[in-house]
Amino acid sequence: MEPFVPPTAPSSWWTTILGAGLFAKAVLLVLLVFSVISWTIIIKKLRLFRKIKRENKTLLSLFQHRRSVLQFQKLTAEYKNTPLAKILARGLYEWDNLKKPLSLTNPAPTQKMATQTISSSALAQLLPNVHDAMNRTSSFEFEQIERSLPFLATISSVSPFLGLLGTVWGVLSALLNVKNIPIVTLQIIAPGVSDALVTTVAGLLVAIPALIFYNYFVGKLRDISTESERFISAIISDFRKEIVFSNLK
Repeated sequence: MEPFVPPTAPSSWWTTILGAGLFAKAVLLVLLVFSVISWTIIIKKLRLFRKIKRENKTLLSLFQHRRSVLQFQKLTAEYKNTPLAKILARGLYEWDNLKKPLSLTNPAPTQKMATQTISSSALAQLLPNVHDAMNRTSSFEFEQIERSLPFLATISSVSPFLGLLGTVWGVLSALLNVKNIPIVTLQIIAPGVSDALVTTVAGLLVAIPALIFYNYFVGKLRDISTESERFISAIISDFRKEIVFSNLK
């Protein structure tokens, strides 16, 4: 028996991919599409979260030095990426809409005190409406930010199984091709098995970045959600202060 002579040069990845079977190539094509979509989502979300972080920091810095939440009436339009600005704008809008029907135009002096007390009491009872409106806006904004993230999670879950499917199919094909050979050696089945394992590697290369960035984005969303809850609470507190101070005037 002649001794086995190893090849003079190892096969490249590109040669291995070109030499793969039709099913493996189809799996690799699907994984390539998944990879392009995955990195598109990742890059877009990284830019979005960077903008949100920058605008949140600026808005909260200004908000800490507020005299009244009402001074942000026009300022909210300048922040287009942060959900905090849209939450604040919605809260101020609801607050103004509730105040308009409760105010009287040029009330008589004898009615002024009673009207002011009634209006303040009604505003205090309707304050949960403002809170609910801001919560709805917060929920909507987070749905917009979270868009495409479920697909990123799907890619991270499905890609390894697609790669494994291609591998199992390739190994099965390699074994079926040698079933009629009397003596099967490692040198005979190794090329087929190595070609099949390419799909597993490709599946992992697609899934790992998708999973890492999905968890990263979920953590960022959780931080922004907590920040939004504290922000809504601070706005409601300012509205309560305004009601109390209006009674003291």
